[in-house]
Amino acid sequence: MPTTVYRSCPLCEATCGVAITTDGDRVVSVRGDDRDPFSKGYICPKGTALADLHHDPDRLQKPVVREGDGWREVSWDAALDLVARRLTELRAAHGKDAIGLYQGNPSVHNLGLMTYGRLLVGALGTKNQFSATSLDQLPHMLAALLMFGNQILMPVPDIDRSDLFICLGANPLASNGSIMTAPDVKSRLKAIRDRGGQVIVIDPRRTETAEKADRHLFLRPGTDAVLLLAMIDVLFTEDRVKLGHVPVSGLSELRTVAAGWPAERAAGI
Repeated sequence: MPTTVYRSCPLCEATCGVAITTDGDRVVSVRGDDRDPFSKGYICPKGTALADLHHDPDRLQKPVVREGDGWREVSWDAALDLVARRLTELRAAHGKDAIGLYQGNPSVHNLGLMTYGRLLVGALGTKNQFSATSLDQLPHMLAALLMFGNQILMPVPDIDRSDLFICLGANPLASNGSIMTAPDVKSRLKAIRDRGGQVIVIDPRRTETAEKADRHLFLRPGTDAVLLLAMIDVLFTEDRVKLGHVPVSGLSELRTVAAGWPAERAAGI
């Protein structure tokens, strides 16, 4: 008899709510959960493909160990013992940096890895760590590290209460709002416009997001920093920098650098 269970999709940080209907060990359907207060029934093509992943004949369901030209299934205990032994041997023989680590979706959204992964990384001590970060979000993580002291402490923008959304060098309609943790970002951006706000895209290319924006400002590739410095200079010049109680460092240096790029000079770049 079909049964429906409610879960969170693990494929990206948006963790949209999904309703999964099963019949025995067969997944009948995967759809968005209308009752989820965050994703509100939205689901992307990757989420709907969870059933295909589950039933894929090539899906690994048990650990395997290479033997000659083939593979042999082993228990989880045996696999973990083998990994622990080989990591120890390789580290002893070649040094800690002989080991490389890769992390990416969906494993980084797995509670077990999030809880214990950093302990493993610390124990191995290798400097060779790789992830999808190097392809799609390194600037975000560097900014988070410099501003908040940790590369994964990235603030989630309050899109649903914003009246002005400025998108610089990004294309959330193609990335599904990745890093913003914004399921159905297309509808969220439309909602900004519907309530009288503006969506402004700054990009050399007319992206999918630019097509839906109120304004698309073209700029020459590689001039993002010049534009930002000019904007910062305007804020200082017009006395619009109000820090309040926020502790900052390097403010005077920033003001000095920005002063070298007034809007008039930046406009000619």
